[in-house]
Amino acid sequence: MADRLCVRDDPLLGVLVLLIVVLGGFAVWSGWMWQGSPPPELVVTTVRGETVTLFGEGVYRYNPVFHGWAFRAQDVVMALALMVALWSVLMMRGARALAVLLAVLGYIFYGYASVALSAALDWLLPVYILLFSLSFFALWRAGRGAVAGFARPGLPGAGLAGFLALAGIGTLLIWAPTLLADLAAGRTPPRLDSLTTKVTQVLDLGLIAPLSLVAALLVLRDRPLGHVIALPLIGCILFLLPTILLATLLQMQAGLAFAPAEWVGPIGAFAALGLLAAWFLRYYLLVLRAG
Repeated sequence: MADRLCVRDDPLLGVLVLLIVVLGGFAVWSGWMWQGSPPPELVVTTVRGETVTLFGEGVYRYNPVFHGWAFRAQDVVMALALMVALWSVLMMRGARALAVLLAVLGYIFYGYASVALSAALDWLLPVYILLFSLSFFALWRAGRGAVAGFARPGLPGAGLAGFLALAGIGTLLIWAPTLLADLAAGRTPPRLDSLTTKVTQVLDLGLIAPLSLVAALLVLRDRPLGHVIALPLIGCILFLLPTILLATLLQMQAGLAFAPAEWVGPIGAFAALGLLAAWFLRYYLLVLRAG
C-alpha cells in the first residue's frame, strides 16, 4: 500500500507543490526584504473614527502595526513550512509523505487565505491569490491519494476525536461570544484597526471549527476521510504555535500591549493546542512508518 502512495509518483501533485514552494519563497522574501515607498501618512483615521498607526515599511506598509508584525512572523514560519513541503515531495515516500504534506499544506492554505483576505492591497496580492488557489488544489490532490493509505489499524482514534472536538469547540468559545457581544453592543471589535472585517474569525468560525467537528465524528466512526481532514487541521494548529509566539514577541518589542484575556484566550489556548497537535502528528508518523 505504501509503495503505491509515493508523492513523486503523482506528477500533478509534485508540480503543485513545487509551484507553491517557488511562489511562497518569493512572497516570504518580499515580505521581509522588499522596500517600497512609505505611506504618505503613518497615523490615519479609520471609517469608524479610530486613530491607527500604520506599519510604514515594506510590502506591509499600509497595514496597522499589529498586523504588519503578525504577517512578518507568518513569513518566518511559512519559510519553514515551505521547506517541509519540499522535503516531503523530494525525500519522503508513501503514506507518511502524504501525511506530512497534508499537515503542512493546511498551514500554507490558512496562512495565504488570511493574508490574501486581510492584508492591505499591494502588488503581492496576485501571488497570494495564486498560493491560496494552488494550496487548495494541492490539499485536494494529496487527500485524494491518501485515503487508501489511511485505511489501516493503529491510527489515532478516540483521543484524536477528543482533540479535534476540543479544538472546534474551543475556537467557537474563544471567538464567537466576544464577536457577538461587540456586534450586539455596536462596539468596534478589538484589533480591527483599519480592517473592514474580522478575517481570522471568519476563517476560524466558518471553516476551522466546523471541519474540526466533522473530522472528529469521522475519526470516531473509523473513516479514513476523517484523518485526511484532521491532518491539515493538525498542521495548521501546529504551525500557528510558533507564528503566534513570534508575532507576540515582535508586537511587544514594537510597544504593543496585550490584555489578560488575550493571553489566556487566543495566545494561551492556541499555544496549548499547538503542543497537542505536535504530539498527534508524531503519533501519525510513527504508525504510518510501522505500516
